[in-house]
Amino acid sequence: MSKPLVYLTGAGPGDPELLTLKAKRVIGEADVIVYDSLISNDLLKYARKDCEIIYAGKRSSNHTLPQYSINELLAQKAKENKTVVRLKGGDPFLYGRGGEEAEKLYEEGIDFEIIPGISSSFAVPAYAGIPLTHRDYSSTVAIVTGHEGEHKEETSINWDKITGASTIVVLMGYKNLANIINEMVNAGKNENTPAAVIQEGTTANQKVAVGTLKSIEEEVRSEGLKSPLILIVGDVVRLRQKIKWFEKRPLNGVKALITRSTGKSSVLSADLKKYGAETIELPLIEIIKKSENIDEAAILKSIEEIDYYDFLIFTSANAVEGYFERIFSQNKDLRILNNCKIISVGSATSAELKKYGIIADISPSSPEIFSQGGIVKELEFLNNKINIKGKKFLFPQALKINSELPEYIVSNGAVLNNLPVYETVLPQTSIEKTKNLFKNFNTGNPPVNLITFTSYSTVENFIKCIEAAQKGLLDKILKSNSDGSVGIHFASIGKKTAEYAFRFGIKSDIISKDVNINSFVEGIVSFYSEKF
Repeated sequence: MSKPLVYLTGAGPGDPELLTLKAKRVIGEADVIVYDSLISNDLLKYARKDCEIIYAGKRSSNHTLPQYSINELLAQKAKENKTVVRLKGGDPFLYGRGGEEAEKLYEEGIDFEIIPGISSSFAVPAYAGIPLTHRDYSSTVAIVTGHEGEHKEETSINWDKITGASTIVVLMGYKNLANIINEMVNAGKNENTPAAVIQEGTTANQKVAVGTLKSIEEEVRSEGLKSPLILIVGDVVRLRQKIKWFEKRPLNGVKALITRSTGKSSVLSADLKKYGAETIELPLIEIIKKSENIDEAAILKSIEEIDYYDFLIFTSANAVEGYFERIFSQNKDLRILNNCKIISVGSATSAELKKYGIIADISPSSPEIFSQGGIVKELEFLNNKINIKGKKFLFPQALKINSELPEYIVSNGAVLNNLPVYETVLPQTSIEKTKNLFKNFNTGNPPVNLITFTSYSTVENFIKCIEAAQKGLLDKILKSNSDGSVGIHFASIGKKTAEYAFRFGIKSDIISKDVNINSFVEGIVSFYSEKF
């Protein structure tokens, strides 16, 4: 039995968390992904690094690739014995032209599978608080396209029959909205029937206009709604007043750019999503454990001489992982550390140590000093008790690090071995992603309205990415913020990160009290709750 080579896959209506498990799996297995414009970029992070990703466009009347070219492309890639995922907004078989693509594959003798997706015709009304059916209001639903094939000389929609449904859902009807409303009224639909139009449903850009068939066109103009839109007509629209929920979340409408290390962005992203934010992950730090800049011989020597040291300092989870991996590579285990006191900076560092069964001997006594500065205060207390002069400290760390803690240790007469076990670099893929994200930046419609910083490196690398995307773009963003034409806010984790960002002219609107993700999220939620 041959393996299907092409998966015609529904990506859902916009919210990346509405992707099906099967769709996520095949995205991760694909050699080639061909995707449409309405697909969330968040979904592409599930693809392999070596996956060929092809943009097909497919916005109304603005197709990067015409449909026949897409059909040929799918067949061509499959014939190269590649696993192909055709990633389509919503469901591939509901106004998604998936049937045409399946026909082409059949004609070419290519195996394929259909993976249904959650259709916008169901999901978008739900996110707007409008049930399509309700025992008291509606037992029948009609789903109609507002954009028929351009080859048709006249409509094939029988509006006389369509208007008999209790609830009518019209997809892709932005350009023809006035004509669609006229067709319904002419077919006998009462012009006072409740109606709603939803823009970019299930995303941070979701906006809803409510009225009647008579007034809805004016409501859409008044609210400034743009394509893509969904029109819902029927008494069920009345229920929105009671059961709307999407807009009530504290971070509704927030589009946050999450800048963190590769592989770590998802924690902050997931926490912000719980409060209603839409997130775009931009990993700005890639952890490299072995490179020409890392002295492996020095690391292995420190392991052999570990009994020489009185204290072992960790200020990041990456340092814990990097150093312990080297220990294990020498066919040793963590019992060799039994003569060292362990110092931990930060909740993530302590959590990483606990994974290996280690509880730090010294860590901040209160969240307010959960930082290198906090450890300095702890060491001041320790110094008063035991005098650290002459004590020997081993400090596995990143290649570049804040000098506050090392300076204190050395200035008090202790011996310190600064030992880089990893370095951080700017991922090349992030430069391209930043270019794409900000390529159409304008003061009226920025791609994000919140940018987060969690370290000096994220600030530094964000600026590099921004300048690579467009020279002078940072100045343009900062200027537009100051004159009020654009609403991009900046959030920094802790005062030190905020101070570093300010060196580059970036004023942080949000600064977390403590240097951990929970405090950071609380600060962001509090800011938007008070602002709006």
